[in-house]
Amino acid sequence: MMNTMVSDDNLSSSLQTTLAVGGALALVTAAVIHRHKDRLSSFLVKDFATDEMNQDTDWQRLTISAQAQGCSEARVSASLGSRPLITTGKSPVDDRIYTTFYEGFQIGKDISTKHGDGKCLGYRENRESEYQWISYEDAEQMASEISSGLIQLGENHGQNTFIGIYAVNSVEWMTTALACHFHSMIYVPLYDTLGEPAIIHIINQTSLKTVFIDKPENILALLKIAKQVSTLKRIILTKKLPNDKDLEIRNKAKEVGIEIMTYNQLRELGQSKPAVHHPPKPDDIFEICYTSGTTGLPKGAILTHKNIVCLIQAATDFFKPIFTELETLISYLPLAHSYEQTIELYCLCSGFKIGYYLGDVRQLSDDLTYLKPTLMPCVPRLLNRMYDNIQSTIRQLNPVKRFLFNQALSAKADDVDNHRIKRHMIWDGIILKRIQQRLGGRVKLIVSGAAPLSPTILQFLKRVCGAYVVEGYGQTECCGISSCQILGDSTTGNIGVPFACNMIKLADVPDMQYFSKDNVGELCIKGANVFQGYYKDEEKTREALDNEGWLHTGDIAKWVPTGQIQIIDRKKHMFKLAQGEYVAPERIENIYIQSKYIAQVFVYGNGYKSFTVAIIVPDADILEKYAREQNISGDIVELCKKKEIKELIFNDIKKLEKENSLKGFEMVKDIYLQPELFTIENNLLTPTMKTKRPELGKYFEKEIEEMYKNID
Repeated sequence: MMNTMVSDDNLSSSLQTTLAVGGALALVTAAVIHRHKDRLSSFLVKDFATDEMNQDTDWQRLTISAQAQGCSEARVSASLGSRPLITTGKSPVDDRIYTTFYEGFQIGKDISTKHGDGKCLGYRENRESEYQWISYEDAEQMASEISSGLIQLGENHGQNTFIGIYAVNSVEWMTTALACHFHSMIYVPLYDTLGEPAIIHIINQTSLKTVFIDKPENILALLKIAKQVSTLKRIILTKKLPNDKDLEIRNKAKEVGIEIMTYNQLRELGQSKPAVHHPPKPDDIFEICYTSGTTGLPKGAILTHKNIVCLIQAATDFFKPIFTELETLISYLPLAHSYEQTIELYCLCSGFKIGYYLGDVRQLSDDLTYLKPTLMPCVPRLLNRMYDNIQSTIRQLNPVKRFLFNQALSAKADDVDNHRIKRHMIWDGIILKRIQQRLGGRVKLIVSGAAPLSPTILQFLKRVCGAYVVEGYGQTECCGISSCQILGDSTTGNIGVPFACNMIKLADVPDMQYFSKDNVGELCIKGANVFQGYYKDEEKTREALDNEGWLHTGDIAKWVPTGQIQIIDRKKHMFKLAQGEYVAPERIENIYIQSKYIAQVFVYGNGYKSFTVAIIVPDADILEKYAREQNISGDIVELCKKKEIKELIFNDIKKLEKENSLKGFEMVKDIYLQPELFTIENNLLTPTMKTKRPELGKYFEKEIEEMYKNID
């Protein structure tokens, strides 16, 4: 899925060229800058943020007790002070209060029309075309027509109507969601990697009658299970069908009694008889968001307008120092997940523009070049690949060029350490220019979420991207985001501080010897962004929400001395070895992944054994380079079979075990090298890039059994 962003040879050649052309100038300037740093700063450096940034931040005390919220054992962001947690939205322009996304969208439209350029949603026809835009007024009109059309088809306004959206990020996706909000309907996102049993479960649980869908293969898959989803009546095509599929799909739909209608036909139906909007109330549900899950059928998180509005306002306050009314978001992370949805809804309530990618993440750099976004949400897998490609290019530089690049990194490190992001005429304007242009050249903020990002990579990207790069944390159950690193925070390895709409506490986990008195425990979240429960599943709801309304995340965290939150373990993924010792595999994996030779790792323990073993996916680029230097033949598949390669990696993780003081029973006794990455496609990762531990155990059952047999 997300394999590349800066993966072709263009980055390498561009960086080489840039350093060759600007090398002499930068080399001469480097010494001058360091000698006359203060005198030249105003001429060579442009502050990236406003003067408001960081002036009141106490970097030694970023969180405080939530006493003002009536919970002294919890913490909130220090910036919140004694103010109550955020529960509503407020226009940044005229202080109008809004309590639903419906109202927030109207405010965003006003901001864009009066203070921006009026543009709302952007798209491209093909690789050669520029972005085309529809305005906020156009988006509102399209959504009104779609919702009126749905009512004409027999769907009722209100909370008893559920609408399915089974499509990639697009103008049609978002205007369909808007259409639901205009009439208090509830939308239900679907996505490819759910699988057939999950799709059947979701359609039947929510009694979907109408599903908006784009891909021919997904339409055919839905028609195939039509008899198992008796409520399904119609499919709305959000994209034109290829000629070779059109007749086939329409014939099969007719056979199973499913109506096929195009998006434009539905709009025309709505135009013929416009329906008056039926706006939602704060406690109304705006979507049922199904979690991908690592085991069993997905659970439908009930998210309300109040949930999303408070989070939008918290984000507005959080990022206010660097954003204006003219920001642009690149949309490519799956809209079916709450992380991307929340960011896009925040943009729409702020009057920002959203540009949708063409659908192929491998060519995302092309979309970035045309769109030139200022806001870019990311996931670690994408940023890891970007880092690897830059590092590969740096290794090919001659000593002089490498010196220049390192000079740029050193200068930018000073800015990061001083909690500032600055655009420097030499370092950003020449040395790092090509890297930043691959992101469009205008990015102000990169937010990484969904999984942990390596501290080394985060530190590097903070220097080279010319933007604030922060790591956040959240779950579907709290609308995707609950904490984030403060803009300008120079630290890594943590998920920042609580958003101002929620407080966070750490709960005791006695079985794992984690206690809140030691500032460590299960991370729990409480606030207006926390969900209402799982749709039609009281048992799972009780497991996630306690009687006081705290969401128990299952993640083990600790407070670092300056107040940030650090995830250190996972509650559910622990297992007991034969001698009675508990092992937290993700903690061990986070240590092993620090090896430069390792791309992915899965630690396994058997309750009948007294030790653990591991499946390791080597970093192909690093390993193949090592092999060439050592005159070891073979590609990654062949290298994984070689004894000397296994010893190389095994010895490297042994050093890491010692450095991190792992106990004897935590150290793996054997490893198996697997050349193929764990991916969504081979069902070993969830769509949010989390490892599916049960599936991995089954997938490598023979290899694990063989390792245990050899050790015995």
